[in-house]
This record gives sequence, structure tokens and C-alpha cells, in this order.
Amino acid sequence: MITSLSLTRRSLLGAAAAALLAGCARDVHAAGPPGGLVTLDGTTAALALLLGRDQVGTASFLSADPLLTAVERLQGSPVTDVSGAGGEIDVERLAALRPQRLVGFRPPGGDGVLDGLAPLHTVERTGDHAADCRALAAAMGADAGPLLQDVHRRTTELAGRLRAGSPPTVSLLSPGLDGRSLYALGAGTPAGSVAAALGLPRPAAQRGLTDPATPFVPISTERFTEHDADVVLLLTGPTADPTFLRSEPLWQRLGAVRGGRVVEVDAMRWASLSCPLGALWVLDDLAAVLLGEGAVVTGAASPAGLDRLRGYRERYAA
Repeated sequence: MITSLSLTRRSLLGAAAAALLAGCARDVHAAGPPGGLVTLDGTTAALALLLGRDQVGTASFLSADPLLTAVERLQGSPVTDVSGAGGEIDVERLAALRPQRLVGFRPPGGDGVLDGLAPLHTVERTGDHAADCRALAAAMGADAGPLLQDVHRRTTELAGRLRAGSPPTVSLLSPGLDGRSLYALGAGTPAGSVAAALGLPRPAAQRGLTDPATPFVPISTERFTEHDADVVLLLTGPTADPTFLRSEPLWQRLGAVRGGRVVEVDAMRWASLSCPLGALWVLDDLAAVLLGEGAVVTGAASPAGLDRLRGYRERYAA
């Protein structure tokens, strides 16, 4: 009996290990009733939440991300985190769930070992987020079409309303994980992609950040003032602590800082591509900031965060 075995997403074990794990899975399977869906990445986990597909496990969450807690509360049942240290999957913990379906993006090294644990439905990343979402939803037995159409409709509607007025310039900034650095958000984030789709003007230093492969662009301290705007949207949360900015003289010189026009937004949802939970969250927050409709929400597991997620789930559950 294997006591502990991990599987990295970057290099899955070979066929011999697959046979060994299959034996381990059979031993565990004899111990309890079968489970259900396990999602293999954050994009799939968020999509399952939106489409009303309950999940018994996931390998998708940073330990600091409150979305796992939110999923448990909304579906009314626990979710086991089967991810281990260093981006690994704890295969024995996964097998203990007796999953009936594994869904997610295809791991870089293949998926033979996982295929021995339950029916496996993996999707190749294409770079086309809508196509990827449709494929992941289909793998869960759902249709992402209405959800994606609604995101497009809401984006088009908000863009038209903003164009009818005089939208302010917006600066999209995030503290780094080290608590000492600052980044501008590019097209590889929900914030950057939604801002571009809405046609929101950004500071000159943030124009042209269109490469999806570069979601975060570092900003040197001496260039902080180049990122001033009518409104500064500053990401905050467990992975983005802006405390250090209070002691940065050039940060304090920003007109938005002096004028009280810095709005703190949820780092996890604004920065994590999540098919399309991030886009929905950003759209709602921007409607609150720019049009005064509703309120900015931080924390997926906060009372306001749960209310927002519950509304999404009720709207899009298939």
C-alpha cells in the first residue's frame, strides 16, 4: 500500500507508476462511497461554480485564495484540496475521493496516471478563452454558451454607456508577492482584458500592454508618477499587500492618491484568469466605480462576495 505519492503537473509519472496508482486507487475505493467531480485547475473550478456543477475536490487553489471556502459554502458540501506543495497533485488524496469525473486543462506531460483514477476529460489550451471555456463546460456535461453570451452582452452594454459620457483614465496596479514591488496589469489578466474591451483610457505608460503572455509589467519606483490617472484601481488581498506604498514618496505624489481616488479591488478575481469569473467580477466592480451602480466587492468568501457568487451561480447554473 502506498502511503504517500505526489504527481507534478509538469511531469506525470509513467506507465509503471500508473499501474501502481491504479492498485492504490482500488484499495482506497473499497473504503467509502464514490465521489463526484474533481477539477484540475482554477479555471475549471471557477467555471464549475458558475455553471452549478458541484465538485468534491480541486487542485486549483492557492492556499490564500478564499474561493475554495466560498465554493464549499455555496454548494453546501466540502471540497478537498488535492494540490500539494510546489504545484503538485497528491494522487492518494485524489484517489481517496473516489472521483467519478476529472476535468481540466491537459497537463504538460500527459495524463496517463490520472486516467487510471477516474474517467478523465482534459482540454488543450488554445489561447482562445471562449473556446476553452466551451470545451471545459462540455467536459462537465454543461453548456457555457449562455454564460459567455451574457458576458459579451454586458461588456458591450457597459462599453456603450461609458462611451456616451466621458470615461476617466484608469490605472490598473498590483503590489507584488514580495510586498515591496508594484506592477501594471496587462492583457493576460481579467482586469486588463476587460478594460481593453470597454475602451477605457489608461495612462500612457500602460498603453500597449497587449501581450497575454505578460500579465504583469514591473514598475520601477522612480516611474510611479507615470501611472497616475483619474482613478487608480489598486489590487489588494492575501497575495497583494499595498502597505509599503504608504512610505513611498513618489506614490504619495500621485494626484489620485492626494485626491482620494484610489479604489482597492479584489486581487484574486481581478488578476486570475478564471473562465469567465474574473471578467464578471471586474465588470461589476467597474460599474460600481465608474457609474455608481452597486459596490466594489473584495473577498470571495466575504458576505458580499458570497452574495455576488450566489447571484452568478443562480443566473448561469445549467
